[in-house]
Amino acid sequence: MSVDAFHFQDCILRPSLRQVLRDGAPLALGARAFDLLLHLVANAGRILGRDEVMLAVWGDAIVGENNLNVQVATLRHLLGRDAVLTIPGRGLRFGHAVRAVAAIEAEPEPPDRPSVVVLPFTDLGAEAAWGWLADCVVEDITTELSRFRDLFVVARNSAFAWRDQARDVRGVARALGVRYVVEGSVRVVAGRVRATAQLIDATSGGHVWAENFDAELDDPFAAQARIAAGVVAALAPQIDGAEAFRIRRTPPSNLGVFGLAQAAWSVMSAGEMAFDTAPRDRAAALAREALAADPCCGLAHRVLAAVAWWHAYHGTTDDFVATVAAGRDAADAAIGLDAQDHHAWRQKGLLAFMAQDHAAGLSALRRAHDLNPNCAVTLAWLSLNEALHGESERGVPLAEAALRRSPRDPGRGEMLCALGFAQFAARNYPGADASAQAALLGMANAAPPLVLGTIAQVGAGDLARAAATFATLQQTAPALAAQRLAGRWLSTNPDYQARAHTFLRVAAGLATPADADALR
Repeated sequence: MSVDAFHFQDCILRPSLRQVLRDGAPLALGARAFDLLLHLVANAGRILGRDEVMLAVWGDAIVGENNLNVQVATLRHLLGRDAVLTIPGRGLRFGHAVRAVAAIEAEPEPPDRPSVVVLPFTDLGAEAAWGWLADCVVEDITTELSRFRDLFVVARNSAFAWRDQARDVRGVARALGVRYVVEGSVRVVAGRVRATAQLIDATSGGHVWAENFDAELDDPFAAQARIAAGVVAALAPQIDGAEAFRIRRTPPSNLGVFGLAQAAWSVMSAGEMAFDTAPRDRAAALAREALAADPCCGLAHRVLAAVAWWHAYHGTTDDFVATVAAGRDAADAAIGLDAQDHHAWRQKGLLAFMAQDHAAGLSALRRAHDLNPNCAVTLAWLSLNEALHGESERGVPLAEAALRRSPRDPGRGEMLCALGFAQFAARNYPGADASAQAALLGMANAAPPLVLGTIAQVGAGDLARAAATFATLQQTAPALAAQRLAGRWLSTNPDYQARAHTFLRVAAGLATPADADALR
């Protein structure tokens, strides 16, 4: 049998990785102490003569027997006095029961959710004084990634077992039972720090994403926090995207409960801005299938909340009130199962706004942001609703911060729309129009940028373009256009609603340009 690991007490010894873990954390063992432990464990049950042990650990090197005594003392200090037994006149024996584990048994299966380990970053700097920074950045990235409740993140202690070692990414991933590996480096030069991070799909060995992050070192701890936050905000959506691609290639029968719910979330997220109901209907069906197997699947409840929100937003429901109420119930169910799920709190907030319960909505969105400041999408929605219902001067800066944090986010169009509506609330009509056009570049057949573009163009006095944009909106999302013309907006802020409603009616030819002039 090919042995990959030995289990004894609460420890796992992996010969190929030269690593001993206790409760998942690596033990600090020197090379000779490790070799001695390995020889004792591999021959558990036998009494080993001192000459045999010396030869196994030191080979042909001529060393005194005191060297063996030092290493025995080290092992006893770490593992207890009974770990290495001295048999008078005969030699040494390992004192604990040992179970040898075959390679195929020793490799843990990846969990049912996306799994990632952040390996120690390489310190490329020549300044020894900054040697601590790389490790601290990795610790912060690991901690902040853990805020994303859909991710399984390997603890820092287990990851640091590979510090200062040559790495086979696939081997590391197999040993830890993860699908994704984050590697990187930190370099400090002349008062500036640059961190480079890359995401690797360990099943294929392929690179998913890589990016550089820079900061001034005038405040080292602030620089460390900024880099870690930047890495995490950019990294999490890339894992989501890679998982969505993987799930599309996996038969539903092989996904399991969480996999079904995750597939539902991916389908819903990809089609949320589209007027077409097919993606949302498909997502709801997958979520219900997951809940039929496990009613306690929080992610599936969250999917149903998000589906309800987008149906209500687009006007693709026959019973608006019942849909919003069901969505709020689903969000509460998800929070009841995991009160730290910032996505569920975001959905709770958005559905509260849809029900015109603005105080509850703003409170829930602020809670979502507090739970995970690294989520750019949550930050964008908070920016919009601060602009409309909270501290209005925070709206545009928060949206701009969301875009800076995750410049390549798959939800960038959603964030640009949030920025644009916040700009509209602040009467920056050219800025709102520019945000709408930028959002449209990556959001074919999406209605929100068309609504934004229409009212922003009227606000800027470009009535011909506004009429053309409104015609596209009516063709793309007729039910949504009818809702807005009838006065149903997401905000009851009187100033915002009066301008948005009147400007849309001007673009539709239902009000005069003079009506818009009176409100600009």
